[in-house]
Amino acid sequence: MRRKRSLSRKSATKTPAARTIIVTEGERTEPEYLKAFVRIHGVKAAVVIGVGGEPRAVVERAISERRKLRKDPLGRHDTVWAMFDRDEHPRFAEAKNLALAHGVQLAVSNPCFELWGVFHYRDWDAHVSRQECQRLLARDCPAYSAQAGKLFNDEKVIQENYFAAVQRGKDSLVRREEEDDPHGNPSTSVHFLTERIISALLP
Repeated sequence: MRRKRSLSRKSATKTPAARTIIVTEGERTEPEYLKAFVRIHGVKAAVVIGVGGEPRAVVERAISERRKLRKDPLGRHDTVWAMFDRDEHPRFAEAKNLALAHGVQLAVSNPCFELWGVFHYRDWDAHVSRQECQRLLARDCPAYSAQAGKLFNDEKVIQENYFAAVQRGKDSLVRREEEDDPHGNPSTSVHFLTERIISALLP
C-alpha cells in the first residue's frame, strides 16, 4: 500500500540577522535615540542597554555581553558596542583601550553624544563644551529640553538629515586626525554604529 505523501514542508532554515548589542553611558537620551533609529529602519536585531555611569563601567558591561555571545553558536557575527562620551572623564583612555582589547566596538563623542544630534541640523567645527553642545541641540530640537526629558528622537529629522549627519561625523574625525588629535573636540564616531545597524538589513 502506497503511503500518502505529506503535504507539509519543512520550514526553510535561514541564518538569523547579525545582532548589534549597544551599551550606552546615558540611561535615557542615547537609548531613546537608538530606539527611534532602529524603528525608522525596521531593524529587529538590535539591543540597547542604557547602564549609566562612566566609560569604564560601560565597557565592562559590554565585555560581559560579548562573553555571553561567545557561548551562542549563532553569535559569531554579532557585534557589541560601547557608546560613551569623552567629556572630562579621567579614565577615558583606559576605557577605550580595555574595549579594544576585548573586541568591543566604540561609538565615542567629544564632548558628548549631543554633538551627533547637532550634526543633524548644522556643521560645527569649533571647540565646544558639553553645556554649549546641549544648548545648541535644544535650540534646534524642541524635544531636547529639561522639560521634555532631553530627548533627541525626532524621527522626521533623524531620517531626513541622517546622511548629512554621517558626512559631518566623518569630516569631524578627518579634521581631528589632521590635527593629530583622534577623538579630539569636536568629533563623533556614532555613525560607525548606525552604519553597522543599517548593514544588518543588507541581504
